[in-house]
Amino acid sequence: MLWNGLAVLQIVLVLCHGALAEKMLRPKFKDIKIWSEEKMVSHKVVYDHADPHLNFSMEVHQELQDVDIHLEARISNKLDPTYTTTLNTTINICRILNFANKSPVGRFVHGFIREYGNIIDTCPIPKGSYFINKFWWPEDPTTAILPEFDFEIFYQANLLDASKKRTLIMNDHFTGEFTVQDVNNLKPGIFAMLPKTA
Repeated sequence: MLWNGLAVLQIVLVLCHGALAEKMLRPKFKDIKIWSEEKMVSHKVVYDHADPHLNFSMEVHQELQDVDIHLEARISNKLDPTYTTTLNTTINICRILNFANKSPVGRFVHGFIREYGNIIDTCPIPKGSYFINKFWWPEDPTTAILPEFDFEIFYQANLLDASKKRTLIMNDHFTGEFTVQDVNNLKPGIFAMLPKTA
């Protein structure tokens, strides 16, 4: 009788544990390399694999009048690398902040990120400390049906002077992969970002 009770309890625990776990496509960083021009700015980027979230901190040592961000990204299907997507773009921080202040979508995204810390709000960028703690992009289990992929990201920040001459102040390189994992700490999906109505 006791044996049957233990067997039933074990089955219940397995079922409960299985019910809590969900398949999710999540990132795993293999390498994070960062560099910054310490006279102007210093920064750190840390990713916690156990409870996936990103921590970013930056100290601006002198006012930055105008900054461009250059981003290059490549993602490749793990099963068939011939399916590769690349992105190569340069955007201006001041224009982004202007967009965040004037556009409903910009205010929405900017407000979402602002919940995680002290972020840049004005341009020129004043001296001070900026950070994003425990940032976790919204997840949705439906992504588990997507193919697993490798990624590589190059990120550069350039200070622009009055003549638009560029001075490199940040140069980061990230590599990793997105794999399907069993998780029991799924964060709310993309629709959770939408404003709550009373």
